[in-house]
Amino acid sequence: MDQRPMPTRRRWVFFLSSPVSSYVHRRDMMKSTLLVIIVLLTSLLPAAALDANLTDGCVEDYAADVDYFPQKIEVVDAAKFTVEYFKSYKVVSVADAFDGATDFSYALVQCGTPAPSPADFPEGTQFIEVPTGALITLSTTQLPALSQLGLLDRLAGVDSGFYISTPEVAQRIAEGEIAEVGFGNQVNIELVLELEPQLVMSYGFNPASDAHPVLLEAGIFTALDASWRELSPLGRAEWIKFTALFYNEEERANAIYEDIAAQYEMVRERAAAAGAEERPAVLINSFLGYADAWFIPGEDTYVGQLIRDAGGDLLLAEAGSASSQGLGFEAVFEGGLNADVWLVETFGVNSSADMLALDSRFGDFAAFQSGELWNNNRDENANGGNNYYEWGVTNPQLVLADLLAIFHPDLMPDHEFAFYQRLASE
Repeated sequence: MDQRPMPTRRRWVFFLSSPVSSYVHRRDMMKSTLLVIIVLLTSLLPAAALDANLTDGCVEDYAADVDYFPQKIEVVDAAKFTVEYFKSYKVVSVADAFDGATDFSYALVQCGTPAPSPADFPEGTQFIEVPTGALITLSTTQLPALSQLGLLDRLAGVDSGFYISTPEVAQRIAEGEIAEVGFGNQVNIELVLELEPQLVMSYGFNPASDAHPVLLEAGIFTALDASWRELSPLGRAEWIKFTALFYNEEERANAIYEDIAAQYEMVRERAAAAGAEERPAVLINSFLGYADAWFIPGEDTYVGQLIRDAGGDLLLAEAGSASSQGLGFEAVFEGGLNADVWLVETFGVNSSADMLALDSRFGDFAAFQSGELWNNNRDENANGGNNYYEWGVTNPQLVLADLLAIFHPDLMPDHEFAFYQRLASE
């Protein structure tokens, strides 16, 4: 018979015989069991969700089930770019960047997460880590978005500072902090490579003379900005979201664009208060002797929509047209002689005398004689760089307010013009 002592058993019996010690033991056991359950359940839960996009740095601990872009954009008015979100990357497509262009595709991959397989994307798709870093822009129209999004510190280069209106950029160019890399296919590739940009934002007109084919051949990530192809004023302004996508700044871009759109709609509604009989007949542009033509935009062009939304009727505009037509002087003289307002939109013209110097026949137009001659060059730099084509593109609500004040001054009695000015009478 086994006579070995059993101290543990006797001690266990003692514990069971004590009510207090029994309670303490059961409590400790329950705590231990609960802790094990919590650990097991925690291991089964998905990784903690992000409440904001990462605008600086990379993911340090990647989890496949985390949505790394909780703040997203929705394209509302722009027609030339789209975005589709996935958990750790977003696919941006640009359509109709220039005549005959096929779509351009960009897979924007959150830094610190695995890139998707190129086999799942169209040929030519660029895979770019976001948030991206140093940037070069090749159009002045891209600068306001960088300023509004607080990204000017990322700007390493521009095509040229000659026509730039954004003061912070002009100053940094003068101080040598931002380089000038040149235009089109003559862009200085050596300088671009020296600047080590993570992205160049370009545009397209003709691949034979554009910068983007040269940049891509050099292995430089290049995104095409097709905002100039948008017909809607708000559509052009919405390209601030396109820029934001590369920096995960969706939340800020949404807020900025919503404010622009709300202001635009407010001005449009005020213009709509004017009756049909109060809408002025508007003549635009001027006869270009070197082209032997007077170009009139169609009703559905960017300019046509601005004039319509501001409560004006664009004379000689082709109905349903999204392009401009070149007319002879006689045709415009006949159809626009009695226009109420003339938006001359002509470089170097600041006075009625300047108009007569271009063509003495301009003096016969009713708008010339009544002093209703306006140009969009109120804010030009010393080189003739016109801010209408820079900040005016991204802030159409300001352009619309100027036009409303011209067409219906009674509706905007205290308006301060941003881009337009009445030509001096000389």
